Amino acid sequence: MHTPSHREEGKKNLQFNWLVIFLLLPLTFLLCYWKQFNGLYGQEPHELYRYMQSLFAFLQGGPSPISQNAPVLFPLAGAIVSLLIPPHFSLQLVSIMSAGFCYIFFCRVLNALYPGGTQRQRFAFLALFLSPFFFRAAIVGFADMLSMAFLLCALHEYLKWKKTASSQSMLLATCLAVLAIQTRYSLIFLLLPLVPMLWTAVRSRLSLFLITLFAILMSYTPTIFLKGQDGLDFVLHPWLDNWSPLNFFRNSFEIGANQFSYTLPNLAYVLSVLLHPGFCIIGLVFIVLSLRTGIGLPKSWLISTGIFLLFIAGLPTQDLRLLLPAFPLVLLALYPAYEDLIYRFKSRNQRVLVYLAAVAVQLSLAVKVITPVIHYQQEELSIAMALKKMPAATLNTFAIDGALRTYEVPQEIVNMWSTSFPLYNNGDLILFNKTRFETLYKNSGPVRNFQQLRSGGRLMFVMSFTNGWELYRIKQ
Repeated sequence: MHTPSHREEGKKNLQFNWLVIFLLLPLTFLLCYWKQFNGLYGQEPHELYRYMQSLFAFLQGGPSPISQNAPVLFPLAGAIVSLLIPPHFSLQLVSIMSAGFCYIFFCRVLNALYPGGTQRQRFAFLALFLSPFFFRAAIVGFADMLSMAFLLCALHEYLKWKKTASSQSMLLATCLAVLAIQTRYSLIFLLLPLVPMLWTAVRSRLSLFLITLFAILMSYTPTIFLKGQDGLDFVLHPWLDNWSPLNFFRNSFEIGANQFSYTLPNLAYVLSVLLHPGFCIIGLVFIVLSLRTGIGLPKSWLISTGIFLLFIAGLPTQDLRLLLPAFPLVLLALYPAYEDLIYRFKSRNQRVLVYLAAVAVQLSLAVKVITPVIHYQQEELSIAMALKKMPAATLNTFAIDGALRTYEVPQEIVNMWSTSFPLYNNGDLILFNKTRFETLYKNSGPVRNFQQLRSGGRLMFVMSFTNGWELYRIKQ
């Protein structure tokens, strides 16, 4: 590593961190609020929002929360934040705040692993903060960012424990790990290195074992209190039911009556965390250089990252979001390669120009990744606003039903996936996107039902919306 003046480097790093946390992230949230982009798009964020609402009502003395197989911590954080801001933006604010913690603790772990590094702050900002998928995760209503923040905090405390054997660091790492798992269950694989730490720390002291057990139970309290006996309901998820090592080599899957096909087999897909430009645009270069520079991330965390990726590869689906928690660990492993690459440019001016060019590329890719998400959310919002002007009726649809419930349209929403043999009554409405659904969900039950109604002459066109959405009324 190239040795800088550590005091000056540390001062500059601290100043830049404050700039990111107290200027860039708040400005990002204010811009989203001004543009009415709340980060809720697609089914999952709207289901999390509905769960958040039920938790908020329960904490105020209402009925028990609705049954959900989603982890509880992210919607619970949103419920607390919704005391201060409009509820539609609360999950997004949790993600933005989590991005700040994630960035800060990534920098701290980077400093701990590579104390002699001279490019740590620039690397953290360029490779993590400006990574298109990371930046997108920071402004949407998914639990990804909160889970990564807990993960990096736990790793930071683990490294402190490795250096000092402090019981306090061991307890903090354990509690943070439990919180991370309550945010996203799959993180249990990334946190496997904490198991030897726990065994080493508690095997010789009964008192420390009891304190650790108590700390784990306290950390798990949100799930115990809010989910009770449903705390293990995630094991019933159809993805887990269909998990198989054979999926490593497949690129098409069948879950129930639904079929999904992808370009690459799953083992190739999980390598996207290294090679996809949405994660790291020159990941292949870093991998090649790492063969010479080596890797500073502890081997146990490299192994746990591999186990995590194999778990994801065994699922009967492909979603790049599922790989996101491993991304900070991959970057931590690749930092020496970055420093080796940057010092191949001999003069400081060259390095500055290359860095600024890389920042421009990352920003352009981030805009490209985020723009479709904004359009998707605005599409859902505009359709909901149009439906609010229409009278009450039964409205059959799917893929957008969560958004329509979030924005409280007056129609009674029926998800067309809910039954294989639906009863369509005279005067009911159907909201459908022929272009999108007949491509993405070909041969699925809802698409077949819609085609049967259309071929039977039972659909009367009412109006069209943006991006291929059309509203029909059912007639006898």
